[in-house]
Amino acid sequence: MFARVGEAGKTGRCALPVSNRQPHPEPTLGAQLSEVLNEEVGKEESGFSRRRVVAGVAWSLPVIATAVAAPAAAASPPPISVTATWGAGGTQYTTVGGGNPRMSGTCPAKLSIKNTGASSFTGTISMAITLTPVGTVLAGIGVESLQPATVTAPSTFKAHASSATFSYSGSIGSGTTLDFPIRFHYESVSSKPKKVSYSYAMTTSLVLTSNSGSSASLAPTTPDPTINF
Repeated sequence: MFARVGEAGKTGRCALPVSNRQPHPEPTLGAQLSEVLNEEVGKEESGFSRRRVVAGVAWSLPVIATAVAAPAAAASPPPISVTATWGAGGTQYTTVGGGNPRMSGTCPAKLSIKNTGASSFTGTISMAITLTPVGTVLAGIGVESLQPATVTAPSTFKAHASSATFSYSGSIGSGTTLDFPIRFHYESVSSKPKKVSYSYAMTTSLVLTSNSGSSASLAPTTPDPTINF
């Protein structure tokens, strides 16, 4: 669009066509940031701009990803698989300490522990044996030895009942049986019974603890021993 020519041949200012006008350029983001920084630098000539410091820290800190590996699950110890049985055949009782006189009777001859598992057992076997009179008796019986186990608490008598504990440390191979021959003794009393036969209930408890940490408990059935005075 153009301006009209003035009267008397005078020409007024003519405007450029609208389409040829150049718009004023908007400031770029970089220019805006530069202005802000220049302004703050001017305000804080003796120090750092807080905005600049924060921006620098934000860009200088690296992002670090860490991964903590979970500990591997500990392998479970192999289970203990054994059987325990008492074998009959014992016929004699001695006085405490293995001395004379000897008394006849019936009693277990040995404790047999068999490893029925697929791997060898290595560890400790703890054994406890109690003998309780059946009916009225005037003397008790107890266990003198259970070799190759060692005595951890010798027989003690109370009301003619006895208890003793034993321990064995070693190995039993897979499919192997370990025997513990047993020896009994009878209680020393001031007036020894004569021409009588007494019976006792025998209880056995076993605890097997392997060196790898597994354990098993057994209570083998035991025939009731008798003694003839």
